[in-house]
Amino acid sequence: MINNEDAEMLTILDLLDDIQRLGLRHRFDKDIKRALDDRIVSWDNGHEYDIKAEEKLNVTALKFRLLRQHGYRISQDVFKAFMDDEKKFKKYVESDVKGMLSLYEASFLAFEGENIMDEALTFCRTHLNEVKSMANPALSELVSHGLEIPLHRRMVQSDLKDMSRWWTEIDLARKLNFARDRLMECFFWTVGMIPNPQFNQCRQELTKVAAFITAIDDIYDVYATLDELECFTNAVQRWDLKAVDDLPDYMKLCFMALYNSWGDLCKAFLQEAKWCYNKYMPTFEEYLENGWRSVSGTFLLVHAYFSVSQSITKEALESLYKQHNLMRYSSIIFRLCNDLATSTAELERGETASSILCYMYETGVSEEVAREHIRTLIDETWMKMNKDVVVDDGHPFAEPFVETAINLARIAHCTYQYGDGHGAPDGRAKQNVFSLLIEPISLMKSQQQ
Repeated sequence: MINNEDAEMLTILDLLDDIQRLGLRHRFDKDIKRALDDRIVSWDNGHEYDIKAEEKLNVTALKFRLLRQHGYRISQDVFKAFMDDEKKFKKYVESDVKGMLSLYEASFLAFEGENIMDEALTFCRTHLNEVKSMANPALSELVSHGLEIPLHRRMVQSDLKDMSRWWTEIDLARKLNFARDRLMECFFWTVGMIPNPQFNQCRQELTKVAAFITAIDDIYDVYATLDELECFTNAVQRWDLKAVDDLPDYMKLCFMALYNSWGDLCKAFLQEAKWCYNKYMPTFEEYLENGWRSVSGTFLLVHAYFSVSQSITKEALESLYKQHNLMRYSSIIFRLCNDLATSTAELERGETASSILCYMYETGVSEEVAREHIRTLIDETWMKMNKDVVVDDGHPFAEPFVETAINLARIAHCTYQYGDGHGAPDGRAKQNVFSLLIEPISLMKSQQQ
């Protein structure tokens, strides 16, 4: 069906979208690419397909989103046909709920500076909120979910048994009883980052890394003295660099990428501990430059690279070593989503620095204005990351790692959407983890018969 030349354009697009929503993209990669190359791109290059007038906006927006998700070039100008002379969307678009929803989802694949996509987001968000209660129940539910968190920022699933056994065997939760016991949440993160079944081993290794990071973060945040932290950080940084002298260049790059990721993480943790100990409020720029490192995103991505990459290239290793923008952007989103959820609790614990507090202190604005500024920064960083994925020579990485980096930002949105779903999960956060990892997917009775 994917490559059926007689199938309608919307049928093909819907099928490709359904495959991705079900988390089955890895099983149909070649078929999806063939369909995009042979049917969707050719349509974009001037080949005509018979599309009903009432479906044109939905088809155009769905095509735009799928092509950008898969790294193809497509201009925002495809939406000019739906705009008037004043560069506003035409009145009739307001009554096309399905088309508006598709356009809304497409707007989250925008690049920075794309004014048409900015207008699309504002227009669709406004009118979808107005009409969601008037649409049919199924479409209304899709609209509500989309407004809550768009498709491009969502994640998809796996299982926990092996990790539970490992966690019990090492007994770290009992030995470090001051630290958070967050194995389930750590595994939830790795499922969000790397959902495809063939990367099971990578998920297990990243779960271990994330569990250790959580414990080390608590050592820096709530337990050790400043002198102890400086000793610990120095110990981490005293890995024997001379041991790599006789290694080939590619192995040196591997070692340095791993060495720097551990060293940078502990240095960033220590910097935050010093700010807290000295009651120092950094500038917003100081905080964010340290914060995207301390949030551990680049650290997780360095470890993930060696597990999801079939071929390891010198160019990619150099980009890991230099912390490529793709890693930096997803980590900034991770940090800012975390701060939106945790800043109140951190202030109560006596921690002086978060992006929200630093921005309030520096500019004199209210907390709500500061939070809105952080949300805007998150949107702008998504646009930068979208562009890096699509533009030629934007990165040297293979698709599995690129998707992992994007998924890091997605799982950050998911985890911190309603509060601190990792550090202090409430009932809703725990239910999210439970429903994804423990409860089976329920089927309708008619489907089971």
